[in-house]
Amino acid sequence: MFALFTLLVFISTIVRAQELAKDVPVFEPPPVSDPMLSPPPPAAGQVKSWEEALTLIRAHSPDYRGSAESISRAEAQKRIALAAVLPTLTGLASYTHNFLTTQLSLGGVTFVTPPTDIFSLGTVANWTIFNPRGLYGLSTADKSIDATKLAFEDRRREIATLVVAAFLATLAAERIAELNRVGLRTALERLVLTQTRLRFAKGTPLDVDRAEQDVASARATLISGDEALQQAREALGQSLGSRTPLSAPGTLDLAGLEQAVARTCRLNQDLEQRPDVATARLRVELAERQVHDAELQIAPTVNVTSQAGYATAVTLGPKGTFLVQGVLTVPFYDGGARYGARRDAKAAAEQARQTLETARINAIVSSARAERAVTVLQSSRDVVREQRDLAVRVDQRTRSGYMQGLGTSLDLVTSAQALRQSEISLALLDFQVAQARANAYLVNAECTY
Repeated sequence: MFALFTLLVFISTIVRAQELAKDVPVFEPPPVSDPMLSPPPPAAGQVKSWEEALTLIRAHSPDYRGSAESISRAEAQKRIALAAVLPTLTGLASYTHNFLTTQLSLGGVTFVTPPTDIFSLGTVANWTIFNPRGLYGLSTADKSIDATKLAFEDRRREIATLVVAAFLATLAAERIAELNRVGLRTALERLVLTQTRLRFAKGTPLDVDRAEQDVASARATLISGDEALQQAREALGQSLGSRTPLSAPGTLDLAGLEQAVARTCRLNQDLEQRPDVATARLRVELAERQVHDAELQIAPTVNVTSQAGYATAVTLGPKGTFLVQGVLTVPFYDGGARYGARRDAKAAAEQARQTLETARINAIVSSARAERAVTVLQSSRDVVREQRDLAVRVDQRTRSGYMQGLGTSLDLVTSAQALRQSEISLALLDFQVAQARANAYLVNAECTY
């Protein structure tokens, strides 16, 4: 009997608690409106995909196009080096008028010497048939082209990294601008709540002042966030060679972006095959070749020169001329210039070796940091997500309690600021994780776009 009575009391307690729970008011945000809640103006243009970004880079990026022209310059230098081992042909034409002349008689023939007017035409052909330094410089130019192509490949990787970072920075800025407007809206809702409580003698003017202070803080954050968005759009346009700000598509899938980048750049696990390390290694070879080039300054050369000409008037001899001449040149002493060049080339070669070692160390450190950054940022994101979830619950309970007369306006404002900050931190970390994953891939990639 006692057990039955206890059960009835327990059931009635539960029913009573449910009825009381129904009486607890649920917080419903009051309607608010404000001009600053309007979304920021759109950018002048939008990049819809990674492939479109690559098209813009190739067509308009000064960095890309300027780096590409370095290959053309290297090829032009090879053509200049080739000219040193090929023959040259020069045409000559002249007119001579002699103001002072004299008449001579020879064998009963009178003639004027030198002739008053002389028109002459001629050609000169020259060919260095034995030129060891020129032939060596030609093969050095080939290696210089290879080094320039590798340098351009590394620059493409750097440009891709910068564009990915600009993409994600723009998306992050747009997301933060959206969160700032949500934060302003909730701050305005809290202001209405405190004003309502004051109107019904349930609050104090201090509560309203604190809420207005929170609204002002939210407005300041919104203004700085919109400026950051504008700067991010300008940076994206600048990286793509556009004079106008550009935005990334708001529906961009971060995983899809990673896959698109992977299709453009091929991952390379060999440290020595990284474009920057390979370029530095080729620079060492080029510097060592300059040492041998300085040594070849002492090598003799053999030139063959041929000259043909015709003059309308001569004093004695034929009007037409044709000659072939061979010249052996042996540089015995040039004041020590080649010895100084050799010493300078040896020092430059040693500098190139140290640059190569620096490139290897930087490659190892940057690879390790890039891989570690992914793990660190993912862990930080998980922690911030927990903080955001806690901030959401704390804010909801603070607002509901404040509506029922529990807590203070300081609690209300503090919970709101903590929620806004955690939302922004989580949004930033989401894009930072995506950027870290892209950097970890691109740090050892070979890009061929």
